Amino acid sequence: MKKLFMNGLVTVAMVSGICAIPVETRASSATVVSEAGVLRNGQDHFFEVSVQADPLQRLRVQCVTFHELDGLSVFVDGVQVEPKEDFGFEEFALTFAEPIPSGKTLRVVMLNSRVQGQVLKGLAVPYRIFANYPNFSNDEFPLGTAVVRSPAKR
Repeated sequence: MKKLFMNGLVTVAMVSGICAIPVETRASSATVVSEAGVLRNGQDHFFEVSVQADPLQRLRVQCVTFHELDGLSVFVDGVQVEPKEDFGFEEFALTFAEPIPSGKTLRVVMLNSRVQGQVLKGLAVPYRIFANYPNFSNDEFPLGTAVVRSPAKR
């Protein structure tokens, strides 16, 4: 009985000790999708992200609606930049030569956006957005979804 009691105390001490070990955590504010919409009467789609605490190195965007576009225009606080563009099936990635610092707003404009070969009116187009941060070993983190609704027919 005494041995069982001592084993119980040792177990409680070990569990308490494990729980008391400080764990280093880092609460990080990542890039946040702050706005999305259309330009030029719905021909161009855009979204904006606000860079928070950690600099942004790369952005990857997925569109799951058989999306086509003619090109991209990318702006940081209203100044046009030219990141490296990589296009894949239903996605593209933007890699910046220098990380976008915190406090900046990034706007990505998708020129002449079309879903299934045409500009569809009144359609909600979701864009899944992912980010890479050099401070996090360039691992990719999901930011969320920017939903762009094209104007309805009049």
